Amino acid sequence: MSQTKWPDYSWNAWDEGSQHYCVGGNVFPGYYAPPILDLRPVLEPLLETLQEYDGRRCQLEEHGGEIDDLAGITEVLTQKVTIKGWGRDQQVSLANQVALQQALFQASNYTVYLDIRQQENRMPLYYLCRTHHDYWGEYSLIVEDYHLSPRYPLLDERFAKFMHFGHEVYYLRLSPFRKAAAAILAPGHFASSRALDHLLYTAGRNVFQAAWHEDQRLAVVVANHFGLTHFRQAIELLYLCLSGELCDLRRAVNDQLLRFFGEVYPQPAIQAFLRQLPRLEGSIINDLPQQALKLYPRLSRAFSDFLEKEVAWGRQQARVPLYKIIYGNFSRLGFIVSELQEKLNLQEEKETLENESQAIIDDLLSLV
Repeated sequence: MSQTKWPDYSWNAWDEGSQHYCVGGNVFPGYYAPPILDLRPVLEPLLETLQEYDGRRCQLEEHGGEIDDLAGITEVLTQKVTIKGWGRDQQVSLANQVALQQALFQASNYTVYLDIRQQENRMPLYYLCRTHHDYWGEYSLIVEDYHLSPRYPLLDERFAKFMHFGHEVYYLRLSPFRKAAAAILAPGHFASSRALDHLLYTAGRNVFQAAWHEDQRLAVVVANHFGLTHFRQAIELLYLCLSGELCDLRRAVNDQLLRFFGEVYPQPAIQAFLRQLPRLEGSIINDLPQQALKLYPRLSRAFSDFLEKEVAWGRQQARVPLYKIIYGNFSRLGFIVSELQEKLNLQEEKETLENESQAIIDDLLSLV
């Protein structure tokens, strides 16, 4: 076995020059076949079928149709699709979910996941993506999207919920950043799939695993709909300091990661923190979680004050706290936010929350 010096990859890597394969730092000769990352040619027949199905379904749902249209959808769902596997090609259909999942696992070395959800009208919705299981983190990662059906339920754009070993778990959705990340790695040129995966994994493993959490869902949705940018930045920075592996993160900081949080996922608070982190002494890094823990109640109180704002709402124009309106319309918040902002004077409350959020960010960054 070769003793070649390899970079500190957190997952498997293939070196084209030496034709060697690295697994967890161990180097294996070229006969150890690496998993295929450019799977679009393999998946192309399936992608065409999914697009045809979604086109017919959307046409029927939006404009109506006849029995023949339903028959056409059934035909698409049952038609055979060829999936090229490692050993042999397999003929599967969208209607046979078990066989389809098995074919995808075999063709992709268990990296492609197909999630199927049923609408109230019993029509299926599909999400086909490539995943990476992060065994050291709380969440696994989605690193590339292949197909996402219109109306597929993503209640939080940061997460998708998939079945894993018999129960549903959250996956971090880093796939929306893939195209923008390519511009960082190779401006004006082709960025390899492995390099893109490695950058997304570095950001996910070291930053997003801590900065994003499902219990932030209410605050993040409110921040997005009401334009509370400093508030969302403060949430992510505090969570990063509270639960992140800051020593590991310090070693992972490089120009690509800094550009990622400046251009791909603009987050000025985290970017400023990452710029200062490599210069910090160990004693300061060890003290950061406690300092963030002291600042967290301030942000929580500021958000609670925002939600407690009483507003006149409904036909009776009764005075109700804002949180009741948000909770009661959470699944359709995007439809009522414009009405809330037009009819209610929330500018002062928004500015108060934003100013307190920025003050918390400044206080935390002053410690580093």
